[in-house]
Amino acid sequence: MKKRLMSLALCGLFLLAGCQNQAVQEEIWELEQDDVIVFADGEAADRWRGYQNGLREPWALYELSDGTVLLQENDLSGPEGSAAFAALSEEVQAAVSAWYQGEGARYDLTALLEECYARYQEQGGENYQPGLVAQTASATAASEDVVYLTTLVEQAADPAAGQTLRYGAAFDRASGQRLEVWSLFTRPEAEVRLALAAAAGDDPEVQQRLADAIDPGHILFYGDRLEIDFPAGAFAGLDTTYTLTVEYARLEGILDPRALPGGQGAASQPG
Repeated sequence: MKKRLMSLALCGLFLLAGCQNQAVQEEIWELEQDDVIVFADGEAADRWRGYQNGLREPWALYELSDGTVLLQENDLSGPEGSAAFAALSEEVQAAVSAWYQGEGARYDLTALLEECYARYQEQGGENYQPGLVAQTASATAASEDVVYLTTLVEQAADPAAGQTLRYGAAFDRASGQRLEVWSLFTRPEAEVRLALAAAAGDDPEVQQRLADAIDPGHILFYGDRLEIDFPAGAFAGLDTTYTLTVEYARLEGILDPRALPGGQGAASQPG
């Protein structure tokens, strides 16, 4: 496998990695795959992986032939380590982890690289700042029978215009089986949609528009509330993500008591 040495100004590159103090480090980089993508003009991007003291870095870089790094892709991070996840049996932890591994990335790497390359062509190599994509999952709540997990996808083909998307999933705490969101409620789906949308106010037209636009994959459970994300374009006129917060008190008689967060192993919302 092709190797080389590369010096990186870490804080300038790792935009969302939480780095505080700029430091220049020398690493060994290995070519993991060449020509990951070939653009319309024939230019291609290769994927490189860094190693420090023999330890594999948890990210890969996509680089052009002139040495410009187009994009940093962090390795996918599963739910292992969060409090509610740690409270599960080993068998259930294994089942949930296997589900996340099977799901893989929830972003379009090819589209991100295309966007990064278009910006590189506009700005030129000297002014270009690499894009970044990262995906992490964590357990954010638990009830008597259910553990809830949320996946965060942070993507910034342009560091000045990043986007975060959130996806929810529910699992049976006894078996690790993934549960359909609507099965957590005691009323029909159409009635549940309207009950959730009612948190937006009393306007029936607004309620119906939101009820129709709810994507169950964007329903997120936290210890003290439920949130529903409506990404840009979820309904006509929405050009930025809108989040609807629903207090659990509103769902009395609608959300199955066994699915209500607060049981043993419950996790509070991060931050």
